[in-house]
Amino acid sequence: MTLRQIASLYLSGQFGRFLIAGGVALLLNWLCRFVFNWFVDFGWAVVLAYAVGIAVAFVLNKIFVFPYSERSLNFELFLFFLVNIAAFPYVWSIAYVLGEWVLVHWMPKQVAFAFGHAIAIATPVFVNFFLHKFVTFRGA
Repeated sequence: MTLRQIASLYLSGQFGRFLIAGGVALLLNWLCRFVFNWFVDFGWAVVLAYAVGIAVAFVLNKIFVFPYSERSLNFELFLFFLVNIAAFPYVWSIAYVLGEWVLVHWMPKQVAFAFGHAIAIATPVFVNFFLHKFVTFRGA
């Protein structure tokens, strides 16, 4: 891909809709982590919240970002899950390291967890858009 093609990919209405859909899913992911944290420790709360985020993101992306594709709904769901699960170790590691080891030196532990988790779930946005556009929802 040329630089011009990359720029047009990420400066598009479709990417804007992806950011909005993803933003809603990320917000629910982030908020659910607080609820789950009442019942399980931080690491497990991130796992459970990530599952909520994946489910919400799939529905919103299918409806608003990639409504037309060449794949069956079941296969799209499988690929969407696969892409997001592949990113999960990266997201979990960033959330854990930032929340447990880095940010905790400058802020209260729960605030460090909140910021670490927020940063972590936002980091794979560009790679995820590319993969969902050209693999998961190919042709959309």
